[in-house]
Amino acid sequence: MKHKAVFTKVRKLINERELAADNLDQAEDALVSLLEKDRQCDWAYGLLAEIQYWRGEMAAPKDKLALFKQGVEYGEEAVRVNENSLEGNFWLAVNYGMYGNEKGILKSLSLIKPIQRCAERVIEIDESYFYGGPWRVLGRIYDKVPGWPVSIGDKRKAIECFEAALEFGPKFYLNHLYIAECYLSLGNKAKARHHLQWILDAPLSRHHEREDEGYKREARALLRKL
Repeated sequence: MKHKAVFTKVRKLINERELAADNLDQAEDALVSLLEKDRQCDWAYGLLAEIQYWRGEMAAPKDKLALFKQGVEYGEEAVRVNENSLEGNFWLAVNYGMYGNEKGILKSLSLIKPIQRCAERVIEIDESYFYGGPWRVLGRIYDKVPGWPVSIGDKRKAIECFEAALEFGPKFYLNHLYIAECYLSLGNKAKARHHLQWILDAPLSRHHEREDEGYKREARALLRKL
């Protein structure tokens, strides 16, 4: 890997984003400085896309669309430099999805194929990336978009994808939350409850306590619907 020392530094700052308010800013500054020297570093654009995703997750509703749009632009640059960019393809897919979610599903149907293409590329490169991330992305598409003839939505395929994600991330809260939502929409309350209870019983992840507390709140809200 090119510029491994910078990658290691930035990865640590992003992973520890909850420990200091300026950690994402520091990570961004390091990546921008690197790209001033090497415009062909695809993973740097990919990690900038990741930073925009995390900022968007924490932002006020009025700011989310612009942040995810910036994440899309960074991701697109990453795959322009290297069509097989692991970080680029994954975080592009994620930002496409979040951008589309903010605009509204029916206004964003044109993004479904690009998201699917990026996720499938990541599966070819490293399907375990970010706790089964590409499988989680595909599952989310199949779960949330309309079915035939409007689009490719398919709850059964969604479950298969979420199960694949759980193989790589059995302790990752979001894998459990997404599959629980899907089971709930299928009317399978027992399986939905199983995954939601897992979230409530699981210990908070070190350095990601605030993030995991958010997932626990969502799990409690879903349990109240059972």
